[in-house]
Amino acid sequence: MEKDSIEKVQEFLDSLERLGDQLQAAENQQKFFISRMLELKKENLTDSEEYASLDNRSKALQAMIDKWRPIYLERLEMVKEVRDKKRKK
Repeated sequence: MEKDSIEKVQEFLDSLERLGDQLQAAENQQKFFISRMLELKKENLTDSEEYASLDNRSKALQAMIDKWRPIYLERLEMVKEVRDKKRKK
């Protein structure tokens, strides 16, 4: 493999790793939002400004997760297929 191709593959793998890290961070933030919303719900504060803000942020974050997770999983599967083919040789 020529140097340029190796660099492109490394960039792809680095990008995939960053995307995975970002998705994990987003999922952790989503858990925090939902946890706080449940606390507010238990306190009957679902009409509060904080709850509305968390709800909006949670929905936007979930939309981002829903958009990027399938792309991440598809790319991860591509890497696994290449690794499996290489191992079989």
